[in-house]
Amino acid sequence: MLHKALAGSVVAGIILLLDSALAGQLADNSLLQKANSGDIASMFKLAQAYESGKGGASNLAEAARWYQRAAHAGNPAAQTKIAVFYAQGQGVPKEPDTAARWLMRAASSGFGLAQMDLGIAYLNGIGVKRNDQEAVRWIREAAAGGLPDAIGILGSLYLSGQGVPNDYSLAWQYSQKAAQQGSAIGQCTLGKMYELGRGTKQNLKTAEEWYKKSAKDGFAEGEYQMGRFLIEHDGNVGEAISYLRKSAQYQEPRAMFALGLLYDRGKGVPQNDAEAVKWYQEAADLGFPEAQMNLGYMYESGHGVPQDDAEAARLYAAAAQQGFVPAEWNLAIAYDQGRGVPQDYKLARYWYQQGAQAGDKQAEEKLGDLLYLAQGGDKDRAGAIHWLSAAANQGNMSAAINLGKVLSDSVASVAERIAAVTWFEIARRRGSEPGEAFVRAEARLSEVETQQALENASAWLSSH
Repeated sequence: MLHKALAGSVVAGIILLLDSALAGQLADNSLLQKANSGDIASMFKLAQAYESGKGGASNLAEAARWYQRAAHAGNPAAQTKIAVFYAQGQGVPKEPDTAARWLMRAASSGFGLAQMDLGIAYLNGIGVKRNDQEAVRWIREAAAGGLPDAIGILGSLYLSGQGVPNDYSLAWQYSQKAAQQGSAIGQCTLGKMYELGRGTKQNLKTAEEWYKKSAKDGFAEGEYQMGRFLIEHDGNVGEAISYLRKSAQYQEPRAMFALGLLYDRGKGVPQNDAEAVKWYQEAADLGFPEAQMNLGYMYESGHGVPQDDAEAARLYAAAAQQGFVPAEWNLAIAYDQGRGVPQDYKLARYWYQQGAQAGDKQAEEKLGDLLYLAQGGDKDRAGAIHWLSAAANQGNMSAAINLGKVLSDSVASVAERIAAVTWFEIARRRGSEPGEAFVRAEARLSEVETQQALENASAWLSSH
């Protein structure tokens, strides 16, 4: 059975660099002349005018050109702006490394917004190697300078325990301080804390109020959380979709994925596979593993797109390579069965092992099977017993039966044969019939040994 992804988590990090508000500057000949004469402030204002499109159409390429000129002239605000442009590919090629270099330059000059965005870059590995400690250092610098959103991010980090010890008291303290100063990040984190009952008594009404405050001025995280909250707590689905669409406009992949799920399931909207595929595709293009997996499922099943096992396998691989366990299972199945890829038991074994090490009981069972059957590598009876036992102890009765078969094979010890009958009996009592293997294993035991196996089964069932 293939996996599909469900809704995302309440607690999530800031995944996009934050930007400053645009001034209502009008591009005119006077401003252009000053900018061309080398006036740095005019360069920056002209770039803002081109970005906002006030007085004409927005021109991101021209905006980037003037931000870059001002940045080279040493303006830290312009350095931060051009960094955001490079991070997002607005008016310039998408170059995260270049974005990080500009942020480092501006942050080193003490510019708070750059310090905060550099911290966000380190949190998410945007143009730099991910480093939570370095992220916290830069965000603290920005917060010490009084930047409300940086204070709000600290609150979010203490709530999630990313880069700092998990501390609900400090999460509350920083988030409340930021929220009181109008930070949508702080307001959103307070919403999460009230929703989850962390650091305060759970209060869904108050949570909704804080989410609603945060879902303003294009703050994608707040819009996403408000939409998710309404869906998960039986709110107005139409209103939820409106919030999610607003968030998706700011390239928030979780919002895109949530919209895909709604159309996939027909919740609050008519079921529409093509519309589900559209939203899954947009989120998948941004590298969101849940969307990559669900889009793969749509290709494999032929829902909303032409059936294509090869494309399904490619998408499963993209998600699996990010460590998304359900996709690891789907990719392992593809290699195991030769579905969309050449059959390859060695790769199937590898991907089952990734899922098994993460605790997936189905992957544990399949890995155990391949190890015992010597498919994809040498036979490993001890390894098979280990993984089948792990799956069986999680309640996987198919694994329990297979474990019984391994433990009752021709090289089994008396203790293993007793254990085999124990697992067969457990499976039988849980409604999975072991068949002839049970009869043969039981026939090889003495009456005393059989009684021991049945007592062991009863003890396991009483604690599971």
